[in-house]
Amino acid sequence: MKSKLFILTAFASLVPLSASIAQTPTTTPTINYSQGKYKTATPDWSKITWDTLPAIQQPGFLKIPKNLISTFGYDPSRSWTAGQKVDSVVMLGDADDAFKMSGLSLKAIDTVALPTTATTTKPTLKNFGLMQWQTPKTLVKAMPELSNLSLSEVPPLADLFSKNGGFTGGTVSQAIASNPQAADLTLDKIDLSKYSLNSIPGLAKTQLGKFKSWQQAYVNQIPKLSQVPFDKMPQPISSGIDVVGIASVVLGTAEKGDAKAGNGYFVSGSVVRGDRTVSVACPPNKECSYLEMGDFVGSEGSLYGKRWASGSSQQVKGGYGFLAAVNGGKEPTGRLVYGSGFKVALTGVNESKGTANFGLFFRICARPPFQQKTCTPYFIGPVPWLPVSENDLVIVGTGR
Repeated sequence: MKSKLFILTAFASLVPLSASIAQTPTTTPTINYSQGKYKTATPDWSKITWDTLPAIQQPGFLKIPKNLISTFGYDPSRSWTAGQKVDSVVMLGDADDAFKMSGLSLKAIDTVALPTTATTTKPTLKNFGLMQWQTPKTLVKAMPELSNLSLSEVPPLADLFSKNGGFTGGTVSQAIASNPQAADLTLDKIDLSKYSLNSIPGLAKTQLGKFKSWQQAYVNQIPKLSQVPFDKMPQPISSGIDVVGIASVVLGTAEKGDAKAGNGYFVSGSVVRGDRTVSVACPPNKECSYLEMGDFVGSEGSLYGKRWASGSSQQVKGGYGFLAAVNGGKEPTGRLVYGSGFKVALTGVNESKGTANFGLFFRICARPPFQQKTCTPYFIGPVPWLPVSENDLVIVGTGR
């Protein structure tokens, strides 16, 4: 398997600090949070959804060679452009360990999704993206109760069979047995826009993870999933406020790594297998812009004097498994503040104004059958995040 690492192709445009990421205005919902005399705006996860996240700032792509696609069981290849929405880049399989979205059904999604002001027509099977690669056989495997229904009770399947050899008057299982060739045809062979979600009985109550290759559906291909708040996911997001520091001072591009300031001086670093952050110091004599923190209990506190290095200054080893080779094996230094769904990186500082900008970075993950999960480095981004000023609180989180 190791020899196949070198035929993975990927690209992400990394922004140098000298061309620091423009912090686009964001309307990210926040809640005022304070400890003693210190305060900050923390994310209001009851109102933040995939849809409300700001756009990705840099383009990129991942191309998986055909000989590896069979190992994955689906194709996680994709490309994206600057300005593209996150929900059109992240697939369900990328963040399932973080949010357990595979445990949701369309019915469950509908009950927790935030209302939208956009005028939308009722979704059809075409809007339910993973339906396009389902077959009669895979649908019955996902929904065994279909097998005993009359074919006429499942109009999309009746349409597919009638156009490919014909079958009338029996059950779905009889149709599959009598015409195995048609039973292996994907539903994109018919016009899915003609059929409502209710045209397949029981579809709305079936968990997404039951369907074949559910992992390769983009978040925005699942009706209303982009409107589900992160705190209403089957596995809710971590608030991050279990560990909070104070932004003491931000230091710019003139700063260099110091051999005396080892890994223990930093809270930023690499994400390793097990989805935890391991601190990594800036290399000696290399550019190292950073945010230095204070602690509520003073110099005795665990965060006192700790540094959060800029991901625009420092790239660190990232990912694990054979996808770790993607993007040269590198990701911006940072932390898993809110869990493994995305990495938070310092993307630039303004020393004269005493401000620090942050961004979110996403990754691509897969779990091949009978193998451990493999993930790329966190290289999809940045997505502009909440800035911090000196003497504000800094959400550090547990790093897991």
